[in-house]
Amino acid sequence: MQKNSRHLLLGVSLYFVGQLLILPSAVTRGALAAEDKVPDKKAATPSSAHDRPATQEAVKPVLTSLEAEKAPAEISSDQAQTASSPAASLPGNVTIDFKDADIQNVLRILSYKSGVNIVAGKDVTGIVTIRLVDVPWEKALDVVLKTYGYAYDRDGSIIRVTTIENLKKEELSTEVFQLNYAQAVLLDANGKEIADSGVKGALSKSLSSRGTMRADSRTNTLIVTDMPTSIQQAKKVIERLDKITPQVVIEAKIIETTLGNSEQLGIKWNVQANVAGSARPTTLPFPARQTSEWSRFMPEGRAPTTTTTVDSLGVAHADTTSDFPVNAPGSVPNFPVVDKAEFKFGTLDFTQFQALLQMINNRTDTKILSEPHITTLNNQLARVQVGETIGIPLFERNATTGRMEITGYTNKDLGITLKVTPQINDQSEIVVKIEPEITTLIGFENLAADVQAPHYSTRNASTQVRIRNGQTIAIGGLIRENVVDSKNQVPILGDIPFFGKIFSHKDKTIQKTDLLFFVTVNIVSDKTDWEKGHASKL
Repeated sequence: MQKNSRHLLLGVSLYFVGQLLILPSAVTRGALAAEDKVPDKKAATPSSAHDRPATQEAVKPVLTSLEAEKAPAEISSDQAQTASSPAASLPGNVTIDFKDADIQNVLRILSYKSGVNIVAGKDVTGIVTIRLVDVPWEKALDVVLKTYGYAYDRDGSIIRVTTIENLKKEELSTEVFQLNYAQAVLLDANGKEIADSGVKGALSKSLSSRGTMRADSRTNTLIVTDMPTSIQQAKKVIERLDKITPQVVIEAKIIETTLGNSEQLGIKWNVQANVAGSARPTTLPFPARQTSEWSRFMPEGRAPTTTTTVDSLGVAHADTTSDFPVNAPGSVPNFPVVDKAEFKFGTLDFTQFQALLQMINNRTDTKILSEPHITTLNNQLARVQVGETIGIPLFERNATTGRMEITGYTNKDLGITLKVTPQINDQSEIVVKIEPEITTLIGFENLAADVQAPHYSTRNASTQVRIRNGQTIAIGGLIRENVVDSKNQVPILGDIPFFGKIFSHKDKTIQKTDLLFFVTVNIVSDKTDWEKGHASKL
């Protein structure tokens, strides 16, 4: 027989005598008894300390006896289902307001709301006062039990509530979790497990004092032994961590641009002549820039002309004007003239062999050093190296002999190294950490007798930027200056002591090179996207 099951429909509040208050509810499945009447405003004023108002409207239900205060009222299934359907809550959430309610009734309400079977033992007793608004039902259950010193064990769709002491005495359960995407544990270079790494490290604090966990790196599984409740918590953590990780395709272009001037100064005797019997003379290219001060090297250069003048004393003076040097070793009298419209080359016959003074500004040269493509997972380092590795000796002074001796070697990467670490956020933006570096071996330095150490130069940069999917990062300004000396000479004659300089030509070139990195990052969610993205480039 149900005790004190009278209830009132107030439009906003549903009040169970002395025990339970649920907000809000607009429908009740139990019919009001014929003798139940809603008191008027005057009758709503409490007249006894045992009377409890349901809400601020001060609606007082009729109490049949003081037993209602001593024995908590039980609620029917219909009442529990009505109270567990608040219109303001999201699916799977509950909005509850309990005041001095029996914990058994609270668990019954949560059972109807969640659709999960909740079984409470006889040792689960107590009065609950709590108000929760639009929270997940499982969170509400966890708050109620932890607040009042209880715990639960879950087996499928059945939740069994008991005391913490009883739960600790129960047998432990073991479950194997197969990870599909996340790493169960990380290994070092020697194949040893890294402590507190991978999913195992994330779960280490979720287990109870009785729980243990092992990771199998070969099968990428976790073996968890603990109380069923702790295993369920571990399962939730694994479900959040073991998700598909998006991939990133990194396309890079590494370009070296040569800046600066190349000066060529000296006498060049080894000008090539035309082949014997050929009607056309040897041709040399000259820049066609009329405004240049070196226009005498252009095709329209004029032949030398001589002007004779007589001074006041009657002495005649001859002045020769030419676009080429005259009256000097290697001067060219009667230089042949060609029309600019016909050729863009100056011409030299073998009979008009001359010395050529050069001062040339070389144009900028650009070349692609590398164009790597690599795919990596989100938050994983991608490293590309184009070059070689050399051994650098390690020296230590011998205390007995006082000499430096090689005690070992360490490796040094030469060439181009590019490190890229992408991190994708919820807006499909990519935070990219990029570290480009180029290392060049310059030569070897003598540290001591019979001891040489490699000397190398390094240009590097490090930055972190946020870009949208498909955008390109440009890094430049890694400039280096090189001085290059070269020598050209006439065979045999250029080797003659002292006089060999007349038949040789030295070039001194100062080169400035700028290293440019262009890195494009694209997000691919699966293999199909990757194939589509690269098929368009073929």
